[in-house]
Amino acid sequence: MPNLTTEPVRDTAAATVKGNCVAQVEAEPQCPESATDDMPEEVVSLVRRGQLDLNIRCAVRRDQPAVLELIDEAKLWLPRKYTDQWSKDWADQKGRKRSDRVQASLAQGTTWIVTVTHEKQTYAVATVTIEPTANPLVWDRPGDLDDSAVYLSRLVVARGLAGLRIGAALLNWACDHAGHRYQAELVRIDVWTRNFALHSYYRAQGFRWQEYCRDTSYPSRARFQRPTSRKARRTPRVLTAVKSLLGAQP
Repeated sequence: MPNLTTEPVRDTAAATVKGNCVAQVEAEPQCPESATDDMPEEVVSLVRRGQLDLNIRCAVRRDQPAVLELIDEAKLWLPRKYTDQWSKDWADQKGRKRSDRVQASLAQGTTWIVTVTHEKQTYAVATVTIEPTANPLVWDRPGDLDDSAVYLSRLVVARGLAGLRIGAALLNWACDHAGHRYQAELVRIDVWTRNFALHSYYRAQGFRWQEYCRDTSYPSRARFQRPTSRKARRTPRVLTAVKSLLGAQP
């Protein structure tokens, strides 16, 4: 999948919000110890029945193992979709491998993590990186960089919770985040060139095809975008854990 330079958002005022009230305030986030491959069946069942809140916050350095675990879980599943996505740990134009890119985005405050908590144990459910700066190797058409847009990458949902439209809910949240934080009109993503099932997924989520980028050596050439005003319906609610980010619950 694809791959912002403003002051990064920090989670020093983290809170879990339920309805219109603040249930808990933490100076330090509780980092997940594992992703859903280690989630007890009881917790999976509670999430599937909508009885546990999905909480999202800006990921910190200590979240790196959980973020990488979500990616690794997806990497093992992707061959079933007849794609070579993430089969090799390719380096970007700066020579950075996947773990280096994840570490950099955590340091910049541009990666977000969705978690659930049950009986004082927190589990990673999904992750996404949201950047306001385009990769010019991908967004290389005339006028691309003139648009008001944010750029998504590494959108991953744990396989144990597939089918719950958590990805669609996270895309809706990302649109709200992009509009409020960056006044962006578009959300963009570049998708693995040969992951045609994923191309279809983003089309179903309201993204429009924007041609391949011109660099034929880039592994994620398929470009898609969606207006931040467009939202998918019938998705679970993703609660923000950063009160100061939007000023209101997205």
